[in-house]
Amino acid sequence: MDRLRINFIDNWEKKDVNLEELRLALEEGNSSVYTDASFKKISSKWKKFKERGISNLYLIKELDDDGVAYAYYAYSITDGVIDEETLERIREICSQNLSSGEMRADGSFSKPDEWWDTHPLRSIKAVESGSADSLHQFLSAELYPKGIVLSTRSVKAKHANELACSAVAWGVSTSLFKKGAYMSLLIHNDSL
Repeated sequence: MDRLRINFIDNWEKKDVNLEELRLALEEGNSSVYTDASFKKISSKWKKFKERGISNLYLIKELDDDGVAYAYYAYSITDGVIDEETLERIREICSQNLSSGEMRADGSFSKPDEWWDTHPLRSIKAVESGSADSLHQFLSAELYPKGIVLSTRSVKAKHANELACSAVAWGVSTSLFKKGAYMSLLIHNDSL
């Protein structure tokens, strides 16, 4: 069994993202800054969401456990930016309290380059009813009213560099089973 490693993406560095240019790349396909071919594929699904956005993506915590790499992220659905003080507070809470088991449960099979859902309203209901049993639920209930959504992704550890993402395309689902969920796809640093 592999040993547990935390903070293993040593060369991961948050890229500065021009949100307006990124929005142009997805909406119109004519950004002078972001021209990667992957944006056409992202755009085709992203444009189907009536309520959608582009945000900076912030790495909160990463973990390599038994050959699988997991990353916990946060993004803002208001203006696309999370202030440094809030970000550090979230990182500190997760560093001290987010277990490897919870990261595995939240992020199993959720690849960064695929659309996955996070449903903060369900977390709020769980906290209000007293049935919440995970840090993710408690944090989501606290952060969502401030416009912050949490998301977890995973890949095989040998592909951990796929988790080095600095932006996210998101949209609110209106489908019957995922209504109100935030669907998101992470945008890799190589495309930015």
